Amino acid sequence: MRTALLLASSLWITACVGEDDKPGGAWSPGKADGAYDVIEAGPAEFGKTAITLDHRLPALRVVSHGDTELAIDLRGPGGADAYLVVEGPLADDGDGEAAGTGQVVADDDDGGDGTDAHLEVTLAEPGVYRILTGTYQAVALGAAPEGDLELELTCRAGCARPALDQKELVATLRAGAGGDAAFVAMAEAALAGALPGDAALAGVLSSQLRGILADPELRGLDRFPTLALADLGAVRPLIGLIEATPPAPDQVVTGDLRTVLGPCRPERTGPAPVDPRLPGLGNGHFADVRLSPCQAAHATTLAQVLTSLAAGNGSQVSFQGESITTPRQLMAALLASGHTIEVRNERTYANFISLTLGARDVIWPVWLDTGIPLSSGGSLTIPMGHSHHAWRIRGPVVDTRVMFYLGISGAGFFAQDHVRPAWTGERVATQATVSADAAEDAGYLLATVEAATTYLQRNRVERTTVAAGLPADGYGVVGVCNDSNAALEYVTRGTITAFPLLRAAALDAGPALGDGLDAAMRALPNDGDGLADVDDARRRALAMQPHDAGAEAMWDSQLAADLATARADEAMR
Repeated sequence: MRTALLLASSLWITACVGEDDKPGGAWSPGKADGAYDVIEAGPAEFGKTAITLDHRLPALRVVSHGDTELAIDLRGPGGADAYLVVEGPLADDGDGEAAGTGQVVADDDDGGDGTDAHLEVTLAEPGVYRILTGTYQAVALGAAPEGDLELELTCRAGCARPALDQKELVATLRAGAGGDAAFVAMAEAALAGALPGDAALAGVLSSQLRGILADPELRGLDRFPTLALADLGAVRPLIGLIEATPPAPDQVVTGDLRTVLGPCRPERTGPAPVDPRLPGLGNGHFADVRLSPCQAAHATTLAQVLTSLAAGNGSQVSFQGESITTPRQLMAALLASGHTIEVRNERTYANFISLTLGARDVIWPVWLDTGIPLSSGGSLTIPMGHSHHAWRIRGPVVDTRVMFYLGISGAGFFAQDHVRPAWTGERVATQATVSADAAEDAGYLLATVEAATTYLQRNRVERTTVAAGLPADGYGVVGVCNDSNAALEYVTRGTITAFPLLRAAALDAGPALGDGLDAAMRALPNDGDGLADVDDARRRALAMQPHDAGAEAMWDSQLAADLATARADEAMR
């Protein structure tokens, strides 16, 4: 076995040593040039990933936030002789260095069982790294990569972006030149913007914040703001303020799909500065630099294509000689041309405050007093949740990620090109991966896209009828992000697991639109008008929780305890 360790000055690396040395040279940057392509393959996900080489060597991205410890295994289940290479940290978030040309951190041939490769590495420097997955014949001897492999990635430490809570943020800002005055001014402006048409409530919350900041112990800051589900006017505007740029449904898109998607030159944007008096304080999410340049660049353009097609505004794209006018037709054409599509019903804690400080996330949820009683006393109070359907597309032409939900600017497909803070978590309620040769769930996948299309068209009608003249085109009255997600779930799975659902009950008495969604919309609970079934509300509230019991990312001990009580209460029913 040959194990080569190339040590950078700021990296500490160990590799397991096996037996049966084989001859051959070590990998060096650019070694594949002229022999085969090393391709950007997107994120290296934690857990197991199947890899097919197909005469190309995939390079998957990982991010170190400083001293990130990884265990990497590459196996050849069919007898392939696996070989691992790690390169980085990469300049310009990896976009300025071609795959396979970065500084080699470590490589391994037979460090695992038999001819499997194994590395344990600590990436001390923050930044983007790539894991090159190949075979001994390709990496060491220069042959064309062939065979099927399985990559398993485990993170042991430094797995998430560092974060600080509300009290740590305030203490840090107080130590700066801006102090409390600048922070309060920023917070009050944010509250006013988040509560359109409810200046009285914004004033109450501002007064509460000033009182908390006047307390040396900052008591109550960890639960500020908390809103009751019964306070419909407050909850409806807040719940869907998820950071994303909404596509334009009236924009007409035409042309060849490849041309419309554009070049693989992403503009990776991060949190925007909040106030010059508060240096380092940002607002927004960090770009997901694990995405390949094509994945990042095409997320926005594909989202616009899907939104325009769904709106039925005359948009049309051509793909492999076919004229496509609906999102369903586009997804079907991609499946038929060798693409693999994963559809995911995702839920997370909403991060509408979305503050950052330097390279750190700020843990600051908006809390919702659900009114669901706990056997231990009081009621279940949880961070507000967000949910959406997402599609991860991989293939020869389209390789990117998009999602669909109802936002404050209307329903649409959105780019999924930023990474959410670890504290917001993620739970995938349902998931299916479909390819041309494994299309068991193709009907379900296409149904989700068709339901999203119908929902978008329905939302455009309701914004000019039942919601005409209301703030934000009736957002919160016709529904919020969770309502749109629940509608798609009900149509395609016959279940409802989202909470809270805020579509106004009064709309159920209106005339049917005959668009195929009438039954789904009437089946949704109207939580904002009062909990008709507390047991069902608890079931759905628990199904929305993005962290498992005992999860490392769970930062709030009281929340963990209350959720444990609620789960016990649910089990007793």
